[in-house]
Amino acid sequence: MVDVSHSTEELIRKKLPYPLKDLADLAYNYWWSWNRRATKLWEYIDPEHWREYKNPVKLLLDTPEGRFRELLKDDNFMNLYELVIEQFETYMHATSTWFSTNYPKWDKPIVYLCMEYGISKSLPIYSGGLGILAGDHVKTASDLGLPFIAVGLLYKHGYFKQEIDKNGRQREVFPEYRPEEMPIKPLLGKDGDLLLIEVPIEDRIVYARAFEVNVGRVKLYLLDTDVPENSPDDRTICDYLYNAEMDKRIKQEILLGIGGMRLLKALGVEPGVVHLNEGHPSFANLQRIIWYMEKGLTFTEALSIVRGTTVFTTHTPVPAGHDRFPIEEVKKRLAKFLDGREDLLELGREGDQLNMTLLAIRTSSYVNGVSKLHAEVSKRMWKDLWPGVPLDEIPIEGITNGVHTMTWVHNEMRKLFDRYIGKVWREHTNIEGIWYAVERIPDGELWEAHLEAKREFIELLRRKVMERNKRLGINDPIPEMDENSLIIGFARRFATYKRATLILTDLDRLKKILNDPERPVYIVFGGKAHPRDEGGKEFLKRVYEVSQMPEFKGKIFVMENYDMGSARLMVAGVDVWLNTPRRPMEASGTSGMKAGLNGVLNASVYDGWWVEGYNGKNGWVIGEESTEPESEEDDIKDAQALYDLLEKEIIPTYYGNQARWIYMMKESIKSIAPRFSTHRMVKEYMDKFYSKAMSNYIWLTRENYRGAKEIAAWKDRVIGSWKNVELREARIEGNRLEVRVYLDGLKPEDVEVELYYGVRAQGYEIEKPHIVELRHPRRLDSNEWLYVYEGNALRHLSDPCWHYAVRIHPHHEKLPHKFLLGLVKWLGIS
Repeated sequence: MVDVSHSTEELIRKKLPYPLKDLADLAYNYWWSWNRRATKLWEYIDPEHWREYKNPVKLLLDTPEGRFRELLKDDNFMNLYELVIEQFETYMHATSTWFSTNYPKWDKPIVYLCMEYGISKSLPIYSGGLGILAGDHVKTASDLGLPFIAVGLLYKHGYFKQEIDKNGRQREVFPEYRPEEMPIKPLLGKDGDLLLIEVPIEDRIVYARAFEVNVGRVKLYLLDTDVPENSPDDRTICDYLYNAEMDKRIKQEILLGIGGMRLLKALGVEPGVVHLNEGHPSFANLQRIIWYMEKGLTFTEALSIVRGTTVFTTHTPVPAGHDRFPIEEVKKRLAKFLDGREDLLELGREGDQLNMTLLAIRTSSYVNGVSKLHAEVSKRMWKDLWPGVPLDEIPIEGITNGVHTMTWVHNEMRKLFDRYIGKVWREHTNIEGIWYAVERIPDGELWEAHLEAKREFIELLRRKVMERNKRLGINDPIPEMDENSLIIGFARRFATYKRATLILTDLDRLKKILNDPERPVYIVFGGKAHPRDEGGKEFLKRVYEVSQMPEFKGKIFVMENYDMGSARLMVAGVDVWLNTPRRPMEASGTSGMKAGLNGVLNASVYDGWWVEGYNGKNGWVIGEESTEPESEEDDIKDAQALYDLLEKEIIPTYYGNQARWIYMMKESIKSIAPRFSTHRMVKEYMDKFYSKAMSNYIWLTRENYRGAKEIAAWKDRVIGSWKNVELREARIEGNRLEVRVYLDGLKPEDVEVELYYGVRAQGYEIEKPHIVELRHPRRLDSNEWLYVYEGNALRHLSDPCWHYAVRIHPHHEKLPHKFLLGLVKWLGIS
């Protein structure tokens, strides 16, 4: 991975006959990955090559010139080629998009940083859900026409390819990928040589090259340090995704955050909004703060701009899942970068550790979890950052994940949707009313489309089992199920909290379920354990061991190396999608959304997205419809609930009431496709976060940063006086509430005083609180800073179930939310 040919694209263009010249542009744009006609076009050239690599650049490099001459004479190919190129050019040069229609005056890009991206099998820089979500986000930004730029890292060995040995142990294989054979292009400088970005690490400069990935209308830039200008050790920084070495991991996150921002600067890109997807890229905000300070702004002014224009999404539901590094180790690696400004690291300090999530939260105005339940979990996790603020007002939103519909919908389902809904669903995926037309699909046609998806998946499974048998010289059973059998799928990362082995809790009961000759049931498992997750590896080994027991041979299968390619077939090619996390450990989950979109029915613990997705008719809940946290003690109970569900509802319905099953399939599609699409998700980010952050950018930076200077001066004044601000007395006189407030030099417009009341008080947490602002303060003559606020008399004051309090917090019309500063004081009323 040392020399990247600048001329790979040129070689392809020289090789292609002139009438096929546009294949080069198409190959270097991942738009083809979600256009079925385009993927058919590549498959037409060489079906075996395409099935193996799913990589059009490698395909064009490897295809003999004689084959292209043959295709020129093939009318079917040429007609398909012309149609695909016309669609591609129409898409790329569209003059009107959802974004341009709704935000016509927007002129700055949204920059998105993430550690991994799941765009396609041919770009193996993803490990699981975070990357797949990021890839779907990028594709949807392209579809909607957002001015969107994404930044990540290019990994020499990617994540890993999974092999499972004869004993069921996972073996990690790290192939070396060749950038010149991938649909990516090296970025060149003005002199025609590789563009190199200088990133200060420790006491030296580390150089990073950059690659451009076209994802529809969006640019994704990937950084990599494998260049001769670096030391041998620095060249390996990007060898592996989620490197297990702390040293390399810190350097990767420096490269992503600081290097990413420096790349954008070299390209002349000035972001209007920055979106940090997880805590890994949080160093980006340190770079932005330093740049603003170098322009002469104070720290508070610089932080105000950075914070006001940053969106942060957390995906982690447990404290242990957040990246933490010893702060002294971070200081060593940022020594040249900080150059005496080590106090900036206080933004992320947690004891003697630097917490990357904490750094992101403290430098972002817009923070969200990835489902409604996850937002509540995150509020409890981080409540100490906002002392005295009620949980329901902690400024962490819930923006539930979604999936890119055109990537994940099966081709047979897509045809049905086009025929009975009309192609309008493709561009307006999130409009729920459109999907009511699913009812028009004849039951027989829906079922046949589903059976075709199952046939394709069964063929994939057979091929994978045979390939593994050949590699290991063994004779594991080849799947013999037909498409009419009930197939249960479980595919996701093999983390212990996901409880892959839950269904194996009572093997005697499971044996009876799977071995009924009249009602055959099969289970297919897929997924990788993290290389350092020994517990996850043991779960995988246990599943494989059970699959080899005589009573389960040919009934339970473990599919090797589950990736995007196999996922696209599996989420459509099973009947039931099984999800058994220990609540509330599943922040969101998206595989069930992909399954539900394809009419596959979810059977899931009530956690993550399923809390919002389940409606009583589109699948099943395992156990209780509760959001209370679970522990290991609940495993037996949940396993019994799963067996009951299989025996009493799922299997009898599948084999005994097909009409009911198809009704549930339609309900699944109707309820899940629009609400859990990334079209809905990205529009929600636009409405709740991006548009507000962009407005902040305009106000904060115009007229030589006048807004930033104004709000920073206000913050300094408020923080300086706050310790002496006091709610002195609340009294009731007749039918009026009177509150005396000491402001210590602040003006009444600098604060808001509110009456806060409701029932079921737990401290200041009450159910459905009423909040009433007390206005029109008057100053008492006896004291320059003492004010009286008045409001209506209180009802239910004598009722012990009601709680009344008064609170005061800073107020500025440009604050993104009232508790941004984390300052509030309370006074109870009795």
